[in-house]
Amino acid sequence: MTMRLAVFCSLLLAAGTATAAEQIVLPKKLSERPQLKTIYSSVHQLTDFVQKDTKAVACIFMGTVCPVAQQYAPRLAELHEEYKKQGVQFLAIYSNSEDHVMSMATHAHDADLPYPALLDFKHRLADLLEARRTPEVVLIDAKLRKHYQGAIDDQFTKRGRRAAANRHYLKDAIDQVLAGKEVTTAITDGNGCPIERQEPLAAEGPITYFRDVAPLIQNNCLVCHRDGEVGPFELASYEDVYYAATRIAEVVVERRMPPWHGQLNPKFGKLHNDKRLTDREIRTIVGWVKGGAKKGDPNDAPDPIHFPPRDQWKIGKPDFVYKMPKPFAVPKTGTLDYQFFRVKMNLKEDRWFNAVEVRPGNAEVVHHVAMHVVKSGNREYSGFTGMSELYGFSTDSAHLINDYVPGDTYNAKIYPAHQAVRIPKGSDLIYELHYTPNNREATTDQSMVAFRWADKPPKEEILTKVFRKPIGRFRIPPHHPHYRMEDAYYFRQDVYLDAIRPHFHYRGKSFRVEVIERDEDTDKIIKRETVIAVPVFDPDWQRTYELETPLLVKAGTEILATGIFDNSSLNPSNPDPSQTVLWGQQTADEMFSTRFKYRLAEPAQK
Repeated sequence: MTMRLAVFCSLLLAAGTATAAEQIVLPKKLSERPQLKTIYSSVHQLTDFVQKDTKAVACIFMGTVCPVAQQYAPRLAELHEEYKKQGVQFLAIYSNSEDHVMSMATHAHDADLPYPALLDFKHRLADLLEARRTPEVVLIDAKLRKHYQGAIDDQFTKRGRRAAANRHYLKDAIDQVLAGKEVTTAITDGNGCPIERQEPLAAEGPITYFRDVAPLIQNNCLVCHRDGEVGPFELASYEDVYYAATRIAEVVVERRMPPWHGQLNPKFGKLHNDKRLTDREIRTIVGWVKGGAKKGDPNDAPDPIHFPPRDQWKIGKPDFVYKMPKPFAVPKTGTLDYQFFRVKMNLKEDRWFNAVEVRPGNAEVVHHVAMHVVKSGNREYSGFTGMSELYGFSTDSAHLINDYVPGDTYNAKIYPAHQAVRIPKGSDLIYELHYTPNNREATTDQSMVAFRWADKPPKEEILTKVFRKPIGRFRIPPHHPHYRMEDAYYFRQDVYLDAIRPHFHYRGKSFRVEVIERDEDTDKIIKRETVIAVPVFDPDWQRTYELETPLLVKAGTEILATGIFDNSSLNPSNPDPSQTVLWGQQTADEMFSTRFKYRLAEPAQK
């Protein structure tokens, strides 16, 4: 704390008198100003949160592991709700040196913070405002004048807590600022945990590319960042990685790469194919970059990985490949309704497959492919009506066997030997395709699906169930940054859940699945347990999260899915924050569904 402010604080606390607001002076150099990162990793300045109707901004310094900050989350949500329509912007600021974008997003998700969460890069805002603790709050006005700094109220102290607060410092300060008055209590002693300003841990010892970094790149990056794959640049050589070193360090620190967003409750085990780097691996990459990205001895390089050719099926040699009847013409620009294509299978008996792979004919324009099974015939499906007929109002009509979405492990799935999926005799395949023109040239697509047949019926049948928020109860208000939707799911029999996949469009912010119990008389939730959470939903990586240990769900158990939608300008993928968003097929519309892969706990008698 500066000497001037220290004297100011001591005089104020001693006299308890009002004081004029203190002007906050931002550094002249933009590079030295506080950089505030959202959960989407976009960077903002403090002034970005001052709009035409903003009268005050409450900067609340939060900590991901501070118990006092956690205690205050519900109270702060109440204050936000009370004042948001009066021009008061609440901001959760995370300044601790160990915090990163994903830990911040996880905390904000778990605490259900209804206002923006922002990572204070190198704690510059905390330094500028001289914040010392979490959950300390600094209240400023639209002209960046500081009116109040300190505790939210007097319920918590360093040595204990009261049953309820007697003095409501933040609320009183907001009321006085909105009334155009001087704040009578402008500074209080903050409670909670100190803001940690230590330098992040560094990697140990000298780090070289071939010995330390190449194995990490090879095992975690090359699957996408090589010739012909979806990565925007290659990382196949030392030179490739060297010239992308700063980019790589940034995205691994922010946990954007490798792309993985689901978090399973440890009580239920682990997730298959978890792509997250460990803290030590991230320190290794960052240390290598900071140390000059040294090459090292090529003899230390790991043995190269030999990837199969792109035209080779990931499931191995298939027994049969079904293509769309003919190529579909995709225009250069525009918006297309969902397209449906029927493929005759001519099955005289039930067939079982234990491996399946859906492959787009032209991945550049294929947003997703869903594979339906329907009774053989000539009925055509098209547009919204076709989707309604395939899924039914409550999705009970859907018979999905697999699909394709970019980056998902289920695009090519091989089941254990004792498991398989049934296609009834007399069935046809229906391709449900969502095309997104590339805005460069007209092109075509002829997607396909490959199967490997099982020799005999399996011990366990793999089933798919899609639950979807009903269309008539889907409405997201304009400019809403934290709109909550809930949907309850039930299974009629005891089942083992093997995989869970949430689905939103561009306004989906976060997702959670819980198992809950309700009071039979009041219908209130009396017990809830999170199964899986996705603190930051990324529409470009709509993954299926596979459970290493299947989850037993008893018949009638209520599974509660919660989706949070961000229809604000902070969401970098939002097509138009001013629009009221309804359910719709196009990505500018929105959806909320959850897909489960499961097995019956007690297979039905045949």
